[in-house]
Amino acid sequence: MKETTKQSISILGITLIFAISIFVLNKFTLASFSEYQQNRIEIQEKKEALIEVGNFRKLAEELNSKYNSMGGDFYKVTEAVPTSPRFSELLAIVDSIARQVGVSVKDISFRDIPNKKVNSDLYSLVEISLNISGDYVSVSSFFAETEKELRLMDTTSLTMKSLKSLDSRSAKDGSLNVNAVIQSYYQSIN
Repeated sequence: MKETTKQSISILGITLIFAISIFVLNKFTLASFSEYQQNRIEIQEKKEALIEVGNFRKLAEELNSKYNSMGGDFYKVTEAVPTSPRFSELLAIVDSIARQVGVSVKDISFRDIPNKKVNSDLYSLVEISLNISGDYVSVSSFFAETEKELRLMDTTSLTMKSLKSLDSRSAKDGSLNVNAVIQSYYQSIN
């Protein structure tokens, strides 16, 4: 019986060592392996996020370079159809053109008029009523230059009278008195 006891104790010892090694394996090794797997997944997700951030950075740089290369075009658009009437700019434009072509502006007035056309919520109008005088070439140059101006303007009404027929004492030969209505556009942003 002694030998059986020794064998039983040996088997019990081996079983205990086996059970302890399984316990240690489960407790420490499998937990570490599970943590390792979780860390690997997180690293992969972060790599993918970094690639996505890199793609966004590249896209932002492309958009920025496109915007910078088109900056002049955006300026032209905002100047052609500004977001407010800018009466002072209109006065400066008319005065500059008049001085350049040699006509004299006798009277000028501005009026913000409601736009009753289709899609009128997209833009509004400024009506410029002016009275100018000068010879025919200067007057025609004046209106040609207003068409070339960056700010969008349309001449909607034009009447010409010879100054010679109005007052022969003060008129030069070929001088005209011109009444005109010009419409300029701006964006209605509320």
